Amino acid sequence: MVEKNLGFIFLDAAPKTENGVLPGVFQTQQDTYAFRTGTTTANVNVSASFSGGSTQLALFRDNNANGRLDNVDSFLSPGTTGTTFLSLNKSLGKGNFIARVQGISGSNMFYTFKISRSSPGSANPLTTPEIQLGTIAQDLRRRDRISDQDTADNFAFTLDGNSSLNIAVRELGNQKGDANIRVVQDRNGNGSVDQNEVVVKGTSTLKGNLDTITGLRGAGDYILQVCQSSGNTQFGVTFDHSAA
Repeated sequence: MVEKNLGFIFLDAAPKTENGVLPGVFQTQQDTYAFRTGTTTANVNVSASFSGGSTQLALFRDNNANGRLDNVDSFLSPGTTGTTFLSLNKSLGKGNFIARVQGISGSNMFYTFKISRSSPGSANPLTTPEIQLGTIAQDLRRRDRISDQDTADNFAFTLDGNSSLNIAVRELGNQKGDANIRVVQDRNGNGSVDQNEVVVKGTSTLKGNLDTITGLRGAGDYILQVCQSSGNTQFGVTFDHSAA
């Protein structure tokens, strides 16, 4: 088990990256990454990309600030489970925290861990393909929500060279929240949104409850990022497909 202290996570700095391996012994193995945040309440984005196996990612408040996960520490619900791509996006204030990476497999599980801290209302700097839609060749609808416990959703999809896509994200219900959207491409595969990788940003209506992207074209892999601007927001996503 690796216990690493990453120190202070600076606001809007480049994500920190750690590569690790969980031994394949058919028993749950774990690594932990301790970190500190400053006075500004901000979005903390954590991801782990695995080579396979049964995996978990969780965050804890390090109540005794000793950099080690023990019984006095508080689990920050919810965590997440999966096999390949895991991510957590939470609004956190000042404090000491621990990210726990877990997995179980008969063979060694190699992974890449990333963490960043971004200003409230800003876009997710990580490109973890959380919600995988595959190749979009027809109209598609999805629903989800963002809040302080899940400040961003990444919808990963592929377009072929003969497709054009209109995207609309509508905020639903009477919840007092707001979202912003953009489409990115992780062209160098480093798991982060670099300066030249923002394809297009969404356009908002005057009332602010609808964000749209029109005429997305070009063969390739894309990620639609729906990010919390403020409050709790349930939203619906419409992908309208047509031949280019």
